[in-house]
Amino acid sequence: MELYAAFEQSVSSTGRILKGVRPGDLAAPTPCSEWDVRALLNHVIGTLWLSTALFTGQEPRYPMAPGGLPGTDLAGDDPAAAYDEAAAAALAAAGTGDTLTRMHVTPLGEMPGPVLSGFTTLDVLVHGWDLARATGQPAELDTAVAEHVLAFARQSLPEENRGGRIAPALPVPDGAPVTDRLAGFLGRQP
Repeated sequence: MELYAAFEQSVSSTGRILKGVRPGDLAAPTPCSEWDVRALLNHVIGTLWLSTALFTGQEPRYPMAPGGLPGTDLAGDDPAAAYDEAAAAALAAAGTGDTLTRMHVTPLGEMPGPVLSGFTTLDVLVHGWDLARATGQPAELDTAVAEHVLAFARQSLPEENRGGRIAPALPVPDGAPVTDRLAGFLGRQP
């Protein structure tokens, strides 16, 4: 799958799930044990703004460490609108020129465009799955984009390099749906 298409599909998938989040869901726990739904929404929206900055080489509109939370509530009273604004900016930045193929300066050091877009695509897609699980929505992801993200994760996140919010892989049968295999690989209970 082409890098921009994978990013666009992950953003779209999570956007559909986010539109199903109700105000009463915001305090609900998520598969990311340290974050409730509101915090997870802030992380995803913040990740889109951070990726916009990293793709363009500019200062982030809302500073945030990779894998962290922004210093302000980005979800506000209308998380779907906040997500849509951040998503549009990230997609525009990713779709400009050689953004997805050139090197980028990141807080984690220089990173090739395919790796930066791969991690951003993974983060947005998988946290969409987390939101679906936390809010009782269907969590099955598009097969093609889930397979793309799983292949990237297997290449980029070996067991020995995991830490922080990426837990050790959980066993999932080889014949399980790709969404379950992706969730299990990232330490989530499918």
